[in-house]
Amino acid sequence: MFDENPFEPGVSGGSGRAHLADYAAILLRRRFLIAACVVLGVGVALLLALTTPSSYRATAVLDIGNERTAGMDLGLADSQKPAEPDPDFQATQIRLIGSLDVAQRVVAKLDLAANPAFSGRSRSLSSKPSAPKSAVELQKHLTWLARRVQRELQVSPVRGTDLVEVSAVASSPRVAADVANATADAYIEWKVDSMYRAMNQISTFLGTQIAQLKRDVDAQQEKLNAFGKANDIVSADPQANSGLQNFEALNRDYEGAVADRVAKEARLHGLQSASAATVAADPTAAAVLAPLQSEQARLEREYGEKLNLFKPEWPAMVALKAQIEKGRQHLQSATEQAAGRVRASAENDYQTARRREANLAGALKNQRSATMEGNSNAVAYNNLRGEIDTKKALLDTLLRRQAETEVLARQKGARESNVRVVDRAQAPESRFRPSYRVNGMLGLFAGLGFGLLVAFFLEYMDRSLRSAEQVQSEIGLPTLGTIPIVGQGARSLAYVPKFARREKAPGDSPVPELVPFTEPHSAAAEAYRRVRTALLLSQAGGVKSIVVTSGFAQEGKTCTAANLAVILSQLNRKVLLVDADMHKPRLHQIFRASNRQGLVTMLAENLEPSRCIVKTGVPGVFLLPAGPASPNPSGLISSAAMSGFLEAARREFDFVVLDTPPIFPLSDALVLGHQTDGVVLCVRAGKTSRPQVERAKAALLQNQNRILGVVLNGLEDAGDVEGYGLYFASPDEPSEGRSSVTALRG
Repeated sequence: MFDENPFEPGVSGGSGRAHLADYAAILLRRRFLIAACVVLGVGVALLLALTTPSSYRATAVLDIGNERTAGMDLGLADSQKPAEPDPDFQATQIRLIGSLDVAQRVVAKLDLAANPAFSGRSRSLSSKPSAPKSAVELQKHLTWLARRVQRELQVSPVRGTDLVEVSAVASSPRVAADVANATADAYIEWKVDSMYRAMNQISTFLGTQIAQLKRDVDAQQEKLNAFGKANDIVSADPQANSGLQNFEALNRDYEGAVADRVAKEARLHGLQSASAATVAADPTAAAVLAPLQSEQARLEREYGEKLNLFKPEWPAMVALKAQIEKGRQHLQSATEQAAGRVRASAENDYQTARRREANLAGALKNQRSATMEGNSNAVAYNNLRGEIDTKKALLDTLLRRQAETEVLARQKGARESNVRVVDRAQAPESRFRPSYRVNGMLGLFAGLGFGLLVAFFLEYMDRSLRSAEQVQSEIGLPTLGTIPIVGQGARSLAYVPKFARREKAPGDSPVPELVPFTEPHSAAAEAYRRVRTALLLSQAGGVKSIVVTSGFAQEGKTCTAANLAVILSQLNRKVLLVDADMHKPRLHQIFRASNRQGLVTMLAENLEPSRCIVKTGVPGVFLLPAGPASPNPSGLISSAAMSGFLEAARREFDFVVLDTPPIFPLSDALVLGHQTDGVVLCVRAGKTSRPQVERAKAALLQNQNRILGVVLNGLEDAGDVEGYGLYFASPDEPSEGRSSVTALRG
């Protein structure tokens, strides 16, 4: 059912999505499997609860404050800065409470190896029944007991607080409380011992380091004194060193000379790349060129004023113009000369700055050598003195920390710790496990979950067709109708002929092949009426000859053919029902007719059809049995005699219904399909898989057979054919097949 994704097209009637009704149908169909899994899960859970020994749980509550051991601080960091809370502190302490060291303390504190109540358990805290004989075995036994204590302990934090719950499980309420309390006490003792053990180790370490530092300081001081005497060093203060001061002064002068040389070199390059007019704008050249520029401007202004009165060709104007040109040339020559003088002056300034820089560089080099020779001893002296100062500062720090550690170590006898017991464990009054309610709920949910998983898995693996929507959307064939399982509460209200009568026990099922006749008011009869309506409207002009077949055996084709003939006859029509299944004929048994003569004898001996056709007990229905067995049924089916018989039958009867063998492995239905108006394909709901139906469809279409539609047989849920309210027998039905009783349906 779920070969495709349930949210893909083709599920739930091709709407493209799965609806809750689809899942509800699955649960309803698999309800007995799910119920069995639930019962099994609850039963197994309760059985485990009955066979599990009782155990009890006691809980002690501890307050674990975040701490900072003063003895661990060697003063190398800022001791005044408050310690930030460690986010992993509580998790670390929880792990320490459940450590093997703490569990071994619990075993020793309670003497669990000699406790009969403790050593007699098998599922919770227990010890081996046989006592150890040697020291090695005793140690292994105690370690084994400690690990048992670890496994039965549960340490969990209380959310939002510094509190921690320590729970112990045992078969005795008293032992559970003792183990929980002993674990809390053992953890506090272990923490105190660990803290003071660390302080003793730190104190020893500090003493060793202090002694070593004292020896180093004394040795360094003697070395410093000897070095000062050998090199006649009284003070290493830089303010008293004249050579160093001279070197610093020369260095400052040299830096100034370099800056002056760079500035003048930049000015020289700028003057050399600039035009003469730009260079002449220098203040030194501007004073020389200013009169010439003023005179030239006056002449040009005078020429412009006279140009308004005289023409340019006027001799006076020509002379004035020549004077202006001469003045302009003189000004240009003077500008270039002034620019040359400015560049020469800049060149001289640059060379002077360059020589000064070189002289200062030589003097600085000589002074550096003299200063380095004079100060090398002072540097070595300062290094020795710095080492001594550093070691003295570290020695003072270690002495202070040693004093603090000794004060803390004297408090060991008080056994103070940052951990305290808030609530001591009390012996529980009720057992912890097993719990019938908890086990029952777990079994219920486990069984329900397993049942749902199995149900949906089976549905996923189920490739059968279960609804008309699946046939239409997944196979691509129209559905003529869905037929429910016949029986189980269906009541016959109609006359039953002698051939169909049999003694019925209370609740006995009706004859499946004659439901429209024996049970005209049943859901199955109404389903066949719907098939009749859909079949008559399946093609223009109606149908007269119909082949009823299936892809494989046991899909209800014979039952469909018989009921289809009965339901067509109820339209006051003559219907011929032909048993064309010569391999396994059954229609003569259903209608209690003789099979000595039939289709085989008619075709093989060329008999008249009227000699082989028999009238049944159902009004309007005539039967042509299959007849005796034939060595070549397929040859008879494909013969010209068979074609002629079908033509004559269509003229004589209103409808001709042929019951043929399955398509696989026989081809009789494919041959007869060419000679009739179409084929009705029967499919068993919940049994026939989609690939099988697709194979049958492909075989029919490949042989150019018209498929009128699909009849889905054996549907478990008959809801789609019920619920029509008041039902009345059709007026065109024969009186033998109806009752005047009106059935009220829900």
